[in-house]
Amino acid sequence: MDHIDAIVEKIRDAIVGDLRKEFSEFKAEVRGQLEGMQRQLDGFRIAIETMNKRMDSIEQRISRIEARLDETNKRIDTLTLDMNRRFEDMAKRIDETNKRIDDTNKRIDETNKRIDTLFSELSLIRADLKAIKERDDVIKDLLRRVQKLEERVLA
Repeated sequence: MDHIDAIVEKIRDAIVGDLRKEFSEFKAEVRGQLEGMQRQLDGFRIAIETMNKRMDSIEQRISRIEARLDETNKRIDTLTLDMNRRFEDMAKRIDETNKRIDDTNKRIDETNKRIDTLFSELSLIRADLKAIKERDDVIKDLLRRVQKLEERVLA
């Protein structure tokens, strides 16, 4: 039996040796694959870290841009309020100017009516003057004739 035990022991040693060899090869292969995966993971980690840095940089830029936009919007709001106030002031001044123009136009209309009335009265006065002049001419003519008659009568 010793002999069988020795054969069994040799078979077992051979099988265990082969298994150990296969296991070592498998282990080396797995280790190689793991190292390759580790390198890939390291590459991914570096890529992710780089992307994270870029994202942080982009987020910082976006924050600065948003801050500038907020400042710009505040300035725009301030300018809009100022411009609206100015437009309201201008509208008031325009309304006041229009009212003064309307008042002036009314005074001009009234003055024109008075001028028309005066012109009509002047036309009547001219007509009266013409009539008076014609009468005066007639009276002068009559006076001359009367004087001539008196001179004839007295002569």
